[in-house]
Amino acid sequence: MPRKKNKDAPSTHSYTHEPMKKIYLLATLLALLISGCKEDIDTSARYVFSTRTIASYLESHEQFSEYVRLLKEQRISTLSESTVYQLLTAYGSYTCFAPTNNAIGLYMDSLVIKGIIPEASWDAFPTERCRDSIREVIVYNSILDGTKQDIKYYSAEFPRANEEFAITTMADRKISVAYNADDLDDCSIDGICPISKTNRDILTLNGYVHQVEYVINPSNETLGSTLHRFTTDFGSNFSVVARMVEACGMMDTLTAVRDERYETLYLQGAFPKFHWNLLNVDVVAPEHRKYGFTLFAENDEFWETALGKDRREITMSDVQDWVDRQKYYPNAVKDDNYRSEENLLNLFLTYHMLPERIPVDKLALHYNEKGFTYRIPNMAPTVPVWTHYTTMGKRRLLRIWESRESEGPCLNRFPSLNNGRHGDYHERECLPQNKGIRIETGEDAGIIRLINGIIYPISEPLAYTDLVRDNLAKTRIRYDAWEMQPEAMNNDMRIMSYFMRYYFSSDPDKQYFDNLTVNTKETNLMLLNGRDQGWPNYQADEVLAEGLYDITITLPPVPRYGIYEIRMGVSTVSGTRGICQIYWGNRKDQLKVQGIPVNMLLGGQDALLGWEQDTEDDDYNAEVDKKMRNNGFMKGPEYIVANPGGTETNRRSATSTRRIIVREAMSPDETYYLRFKTVQDYLEKQLFVDYLEFCPKEVYDNPDTPEDIW
Repeated sequence: MPRKKNKDAPSTHSYTHEPMKKIYLLATLLALLISGCKEDIDTSARYVFSTRTIASYLESHEQFSEYVRLLKEQRISTLSESTVYQLLTAYGSYTCFAPTNNAIGLYMDSLVIKGIIPEASWDAFPTERCRDSIREVIVYNSILDGTKQDIKYYSAEFPRANEEFAITTMADRKISVAYNADDLDDCSIDGICPISKTNRDILTLNGYVHQVEYVINPSNETLGSTLHRFTTDFGSNFSVVARMVEACGMMDTLTAVRDERYETLYLQGAFPKFHWNLLNVDVVAPEHRKYGFTLFAENDEFWETALGKDRREITMSDVQDWVDRQKYYPNAVKDDNYRSEENLLNLFLTYHMLPERIPVDKLALHYNEKGFTYRIPNMAPTVPVWTHYTTMGKRRLLRIWESRESEGPCLNRFPSLNNGRHGDYHERECLPQNKGIRIETGEDAGIIRLINGIIYPISEPLAYTDLVRDNLAKTRIRYDAWEMQPEAMNNDMRIMSYFMRYYFSSDPDKQYFDNLTVNTKETNLMLLNGRDQGWPNYQADEVLAEGLYDITITLPPVPRYGIYEIRMGVSTVSGTRGICQIYWGNRKDQLKVQGIPVNMLLGGQDALLGWEQDTEDDDYNAEVDKKMRNNGFMKGPEYIVANPGGTETNRRSATSTRRIIVREAMSPDETYYLRFKTVQDYLEKQLFVDYLEFCPKEVYDNPDTPEDIW
């Protein structure tokens, strides 16, 4: 259904039809569009642009003339005079979702309906600033800039349903793809911007062009603003949880999008590149410091069934009484001071909330667990993967688990595993009370994605029960070093799709992490992502510090009071590893020394450790393990492999070992810290932390069931 040009149209680009006044007219147009009503275009030359640029392709096709005009008007940034059109004439890696003239017209119609402009004309905007912001929305959200990571997307490489592209748009927004279950070739951006079936995958010199039939304009709604609206929107199906958030005083917290102070400092050049002499490369600081949140929420239908009341009539007292009857938090305070972290309703709600935005594709973090390789698309899980998050409100642990047997990610699943020395580490069985809560991620799951958060609907009540705590208290919990820093997830640093290094300021006024403090200006702190580097790092990432380093990490809580062993995963493949003193305790300014300094150059290749390659004699292998423990060391886990899909596990590698650094009584009501301080004067000697393990005494000192090798 082509939009015909009006020969009498003025040069101000006024659209040729009468403004539509009713929403259903736009909806009708969109329905027709999605069902196949498209502009008639010439696709005979789809693949002849591989020696020309995206800009050349767009310029030569009339249906993109309005889009080209906007590209030529829109500057790359406020600091540059160059336009986005000029960007698309240069070498690079871009994925361009190009809206047709008709698509832009439909978007202008929607602005009329919303009352932003009185008519669908670029002259109708109330201010120049408003017009410029709309142009920026159209242009910036249409392009994935993969220049820094050399990523561009052919349609066969689009993410799966509900998953997001690895890189953001030029507007720094994440977008996803929705698919028609009956025709997977029928797909759209964010479920509302159809991608042309006949005019996609246009290969050019600097990327791909995909024609879209509506403007990509992700919502700017935050989790806080959305839940505020839901408090009176009973059709949202989340009005009860929204009122819980409001009662507990969490709305303002959930509106935060990014650290504006950091943004200003970055634009002012306060975070210069760090030149890493060891490799003679520059390491950059992150461009942003974003906030994020995840909410696992029982819907209104659940609450109506549980309470036997209409959602409009449910009060917070009703919900609190129901939680009390379940005996989830027997020691909580039951009153109407819902903002207190000790209040029963507050404890119930905040256990559903995490201070990081976890997209669908990172609910279960797959990379180099044994038997798995990301290089096989949609590969089924091999051994289970897990993450243990610290919740908002009172600090507690929430587990996300995925295995082949779980058939998707689950909350607080605790199966028994085939974890013997010759086992495969698959689930052996899972008792009904330990099955956990399934997180639905399919097309019809009802997931709500927002600029700073995600809502995952759940069909069963989620609580930090005695059963959950008891299960966690007899579990060895392994944390990737960056898993304890929500900023790493919120700013796309967890298991990145590309090799990247980041540098973080040591200035006390410019610290990046809430749970990691740099104590000296002489500390050079970096996050290294080892994707495809062949490093034996758990989930690819590592903490690396050089110089006269001194850092303190805030540790996650333990589930029960008891004695825990903390281990530190170290790879000695580099000769630049250093020696550090480790401190531990619950008073950040008065931490206790833990043993003698740790020499991170020592590995299985050093005879004094007692490391030997496994033999066919399991009793002998157990004796080797015992000898190493007596020296304060352990072999690396059988779980981790250096190269995804490989067979060389960390247990079989002399250069991948664990150091036992703490063995102390710990309480779930205390916050504990680890401090790592160099004892050397060499500026290029490194602190290396791959992962930390928290292992309860019941596991590492169990006379009946020895700790497994995984």
